[in-house]
Formats: sequence, C-alpha cells, structure tokens
Amino acid sequence: MRKFRFAAYLCLTVLMAAAGRMPVQAQDLEPYRDWFGSYGFTDSLGNIVIECRFDDVKGFTEGYAPVLSRGGNVLGEGGVFGTLSPTLKWGYIDTSGMIVIPCQFDLAEQFSEGYAAVMSGNKWGFINHVGDTLVSYKYDEVRKFVNGYAAVRQGQKWGYIDTEGQELVPCIYDAAGSFGQDGFAAVTKADSSGFVFRNGNWYATKDRALNWIRGIPFSIYAKDKMMNNMNEWQRLAPGESVPDWEARVNDETFMARLDGLELRFGAGYLAANQLENPECLLGAYDSLAGTFAVSVREGFREYRLDLPVPADDAASVESGWKRVKSQFKYFINHDRPAVSEAVFTLPGRKVYEWKNPEYDAAGHHLLLDYDLDDVDFTLPGKIYRETLKYVRDSSAADTDSSLPGRSGRNVDTYAIIIANEHYLSGESVPYALNDGKIFCEYCRTRLGIPDNNIRLISDARTEDLRSLESWLEKEARLFNVDTRVIVYYSGKCAVDDVLREVFVLPVDYVAGGVQGGLSLNAMYSRLLNTPADNALFIVDASYGKIGRDGMRSDVFYTTEVDMRTLRPAERMVTFYAAGAEEGAYPYPQKKHGLFTYFLLKALQNNPEITYGALFDYVSANVEHVSEELYGREQKPEVYSSEWDGEAWRDFTL
Repeated sequence: MRKFRFAAYLCLTVLMAAAGRMPVQAQDLEPYRDWFGSYGFTDSLGNIVIECRFDDVKGFTEGYAPVLSRGGNVLGEGGVFGTLSPTLKWGYIDTSGMIVIPCQFDLAEQFSEGYAAVMSGNKWGFINHVGDTLVSYKYDEVRKFVNGYAAVRQGQKWGYIDTEGQELVPCIYDAAGSFGQDGFAAVTKADSSGFVFRNGNWYATKDRALNWIRGIPFSIYAKDKMMNNMNEWQRLAPGESVPDWEARVNDETFMARLDGLELRFGAGYLAANQLENPECLLGAYDSLAGTFAVSVREGFREYRLDLPVPADDAASVESGWKRVKSQFKYFINHDRPAVSEAVFTLPGRKVYEWKNPEYDAAGHHLLLDYDLDDVDFTLPGKIYRETLKYVRDSSAADTDSSLPGRSGRNVDTYAIIIANEHYLSGESVPYALNDGKIFCEYCRTRLGIPDNNIRLISDARTEDLRSLESWLEKEARLFNVDTRVIVYYSGKCAVDDVLREVFVLPVDYVAGGVQGGLSLNAMYSRLLNTPADNALFIVDASYGKIGRDGMRSDVFYTTEVDMRTLRPAERMVTFYAAGAEEGAYPYPQKKHGLFTYFLLKALQNNPEITYGALFDYVSANVEHVSEELYGREQKPEVYSSEWDGEAWRDFTL
C-alpha cells in the first residue's frame, strides 16, 4: 500500500490517465473544471478519474455523458473517429473516458430512457446508446423522454413521440408537459388547457381524463402498449450478435419482462383509479361474524367490505365513525381495480384492518391472455449456427455456375427482380442479394429474356420502388397478348392489418408498418389493365411474422389473414415461400433462400417447366429440407384467382 502511494506521488499524471480507464459507477462521477478552464470528471472522493481535456461536459446518465470537443479522439491523434476538427462539437463518453459516440453534434443532451436529444443544423432529433438515429433532425425543440414519451416542437406547436420514433400526438399544442405514469400529459391549445392521453385523446380536465381510465378494464388500458413494447424488445438490435440476443431474449426473460411490464402498467392504472376523497359508510354490525358492513364510495365507484371488529369495540366504532380516517391499497382483480387492504383509524388511534381474501400477497401473476402458444425463440439460434458452418466456404452452389443457355430470345417476357437483404432497422434477410443476382442470370441465360426487359433492384429503398412502378407503367405500353411477366422478390413482407394487403418492404421501411412498401394488389391491378397473357409472382418471403433469419417481426400474431387478401387477379399466379405461421428460411450450404435454391434447381433442369410442375417440385423439396435443417415446417403456398381455378398449372415460363 505504501509503495502504491509513493508511486502515485511521483507519477500523478500517469495514474490520472490510468484512473480514467478504471471501471467506475456513472452515478459517482461529477463534472469538474480545472484552473485552465477544461472539464473532466471526479469521483465521490474528489479524485480526478477522467482527465480535464474537454471544453464542456454534462453529467452522466445511463452510463454516458455529453462532452464538447473537437472531432476525433481528443488525444491529438484522430483515432478511430478521424482527425481533429477545427470546430467544437458534442459527443458522448463512457465511464472510462473513451468517446463512444463521435463529437459531431451542435448540441447534445443527457440520455433518458435509452435516448438522447441531439441537434444538427439547428434541428433536433434523438439517438440511442450506439449513436443510431431514432428520429431524424426535424424538430425545433425537444424534451427528454419521460415514461416512454418525449415532447417535441415543430414551428410553434408541440406534440409527442414515443420510443419507437412514432409521432404519437401531432404537433398541435401551444404548450406541452411530460407524460405521467398514468399515461396523461398536461397540454394547452389557444386559451384552453387540458390533458392528452397517450393515444392522442384530449380531455378538458384531469377528472374527465381519469374518469375515462376508471371506466375501462385493465386489458384495454395496458394490453396494446405492452404488446408493442414486447414486440420491440424481442427484435435483434442493430449491431447485436445472435448469441447476445439469445442470452437477452428467451422463454425465461420473455416471461419475466412480460410480468414486469404488467407491474409497471398496472401501477399506472391503479394510480389513476385511487380514491381521492372517498365516503365511508358504516352499515349494520353482524354479531355472529364479528364484522361491520362498510361501503366505500366515490362517484360511480363503490367497494363493499366486511370490517372485522371485536364485539366489545362495536359500540365505540359506531359512535366514533364520523371521525374515521381511511387508507387503501389496490390491486387488479378480474381486469378491474379492487381494494386489497383497508385501514380505518378512529379517535384514540384505534386501528381496524380489512384484507381482501381474493388478494394473493405471495406474488404477482400474469393477468392478461397474450396468446403465447406460437412463441419460439430457439429458431434464430439454429439458423445462425447452421450459417456459421459455411461462412468460410467460398465455393458456389451447384445452381450458380456454368448456367446452360437457351436457344432463342424470349422477347415477350419481362422480369422484375427485387432483392432486399440489409434493412436499415438492423434486420437481415440472409442471402437475399445472391438470390436476386442469380435469378437475374437465370432470366438472361436460362429463360432468354433480353436485358432491356429485366429490372433488378438490390436493397431497394422507398424511392427505388416508386421508380420501379414508373418503369413498369412505361414498359406496359409495349405489352401484347403474348406477354408474360415474372415478378421475383426476396426480402421481408408484411400484411397490413387495416388495408388487408400484402406489401413487400423496402430496406428503409418503418418497423411495425408498411410505409413505403409496394402493394402486391397494386401490382396486380396495374398488370390487369394491360393485354399481357399472364404473370407469375414469386415471393421468397413469408407474409406472416417470421423472417428468414428466424426472427419474429411480431411476437403476438393477432391478424387472421383472409385468403382473398392473398389471391391475385385473373391470369396471375403467386407463389409464397411460406405461410403465415412459418418462416421462409435460408439454405446456408447453398447460400440461397431455401425456396429460391429449389426454384433455381427446377429451372436449371427444365426452363420450359409448367407453373404446376415448378411449384410441386419446389414445395416438396422445401418441406423436406426445412424439417431436416431446423426441425420446423416451411410449406410453400400458391394462389390464383377463383376464375382461373386450376388452369394456372398449365401456364409455362
């Protein structure tokens, strides 16, 4: 110990730098300014643990602190973030003093509930702990997240966003407070003040707002919010490895989180349902049971209970009841608020207690039904480990090389190919780009389609899909009665709950929605108005909730897909790689989607195969191999219009 102190005395500067790298608790660090006007951090004892090398700092929250400095690693060498910039910018450090989010913002605030407000170019947005943007820079002013929501201002008007970046309440208010645990925030519009609930509903008074909550079951108050929270939590986060995801998301942690969220939202629900000024009415005394009948009332709410009172105390309780003071505890019983415990204090400090026999004080149990039968968190790990076997294998699949050609040109056939592998949300569709690339080669060489008749888009964004529609509209003018159209897609699909349509999703789609997606129904309608003979839609994706990587886009599958939603127009056929309850899985050994590999294999053997023979071959092989690889069923589906019946089976490529 003496040697350590002696070394510290001689080598103060070295140890200060080392101390900055020692693991410390963020809550123990305080901003500190030295004699030269530079900022660092000290621990609870006043020792400098992060050296004073910043132009300004703010306190630590959630393990990160905003710091003002020039770009780079502020050690004078540029480091992983590039050379030093002459302009002062804000970034973030961790408790070791290392810059973890580069100094690139004009202003930066502390983290709150996983997100921090940052300014760039005089506009505010939000980032997460790894620096990814939650909300783009479009707001004139923002406040931190409180209870899952942040107030934001555009122009002179305020609104609210949630932790998914969605604008929960439009910017229509002149002033906006923070959301409380009960789900309400105080707002002002023109000369009227009131309260807005988290679903956007406005109430003139808090009493009216609370009365709304008091009139609904807990399931209506909490279930949708809980489901959305769980859906977001179980997704693979950007930069998160599958092993880390498996440790974070599994059956055990899933149920624990669900239970914790119910406690959280249950507390908010009960807070809104507490009796503020109840009237306690004493009824008759039951000498046999030794109880008074007590009615607790407030507004339209009433609780009845039998208060145990010894016979010797009955007279004094009855005479002193007018001066009784009451306290209540609550719980959720049969989806409604109920009193779990009541304490009545009379003059002389005589205390009488009542406990609800239906209340289980031993622990919390899930209150709501979430239809969890389909939840399976083992599949992503199986797919990940199967993929690892072939990461270093550079050999091409037997379908990807030496493609046999076809005599003649198929000038009356058009091909639209969309391959989306890397989604900006961090989601991935393994091998989708290779699917699109090789299928495009098959269209050229095996099917003899001219290059001018082929449109390939890889990792398509929203604007790419819009330009594709424009291209199709222009090319459709050249269609004749012999024209055939092939639309191939490898990526993510979704069924919109409101529109009841299947959408292919661009890589910049908003999680949980179909914004910017391409509706298959819209494509059917566009082709129906042309003289084309027939069209084949090949969708290597599930229209359900499981992606190719095994990840679920939604834990709670509540939408019953109507077959009419899936059927195309006349003279059109749609192949889906999987149904609603399954995923369209990868085939790592072949570096393709399982469905696409056998599609290519069938075309390799016979380019003039009929649609019926093609589907039968692909379907049989996909079902067999998916069961063999993952122990899960992948059953391709085919849909044609009712008018066509089984005629589609004789169509040919």
